[in-house]
Formats: sequence, C-alpha cells, structure tokens
Amino acid sequence: MEYKIKPHRYPFVMTIIFVLFLNVVSDYYGGSSSLYLSVLLVAVVFAFVQFRLNINEENLVYEILIFNKSIVKQRIFPEEINELKFTRVGWAKKSAKIKVNKGINVRLAVLEPPKAYDHLIEFAEKHDITIVKTKDYLILESMK
Repeated sequence: MEYKIKPHRYPFVMTIIFVLFLNVVSDYYGGSSSLYLSVLLVAVVFAFVQFRLNINEENLVYEILIFNKSIVKQRIFPEEINELKFTRVGWAKKSAKIKVNKGINVRLAVLEPPKAYDHLIEFAEKHDITIVKTKDYLILESMK
C-alpha cells in the first residue's frame, strides 16, 4: 500500500531558508537578477519534493522524489528495525518514527490517509517489531 507523507514544516522552513539565503547573498553580490533567478529556481525545485512510504508484506520502502523521479529509495526490512515509535505532532496529527539498527531513522510525519498508521502497526505486529506509543498518541487514538 502506498502512502504520501505531508511534512507540515517543510514549506515553512524552505521559505525561511530562501529568504535568509537571498538576503545574505544579495549583501555580498548586490541585487543581481541572475542570482535572484537561480535562487528562485532552487526554491521551485524544492517545492516539488515529495515523500512516499510503501508498506509491503516483507518490507517498507521510503522514497524521496523530485518531479516524480526517485532520488532516494530506502528499503527497510523487519530485521533492520529496532522499534516503531508513534507520537503526536502539532495539535491533532499523528507521526511515526522508524528506528533502524544502522543508517538514518525515518520520520513519518502526517501520513495521508491517516489509516496508514494502522497499517504500519499491523506490519510491526506481524513481524514482532517493538511498538512504542506516547501518551499523547494514545489520546489521539482514543479520540477516533
């Protein structure tokens, strides 16, 4: 099953970085239009970044895409996972973190649709992976 990840902070952070970078660079190089356009081009490229999670029977596949072209594809097998930690982000959104033995942990903030978290829990139970749910996450679950 394929799910999309909608990072709630990503657009905000990219806008701040864009503005700060533009201010710093324009102080050194002046208000050149080619510099402005190149920074704008980079910002547009970052605006088209997407994150996906595929939950298969035997593994999880985490992908980062730009313009629907995969640039990072990480296959995570059950034996590589230490635990799945479920937390709350924002006011009433769920989040999960896949903690792996080696490599970078995967943060799954705001999976769409929300039933993806149930599917992730089923995957963990099927493969005997440790599941940790914070108190705030349990409150969100009870609100269903």
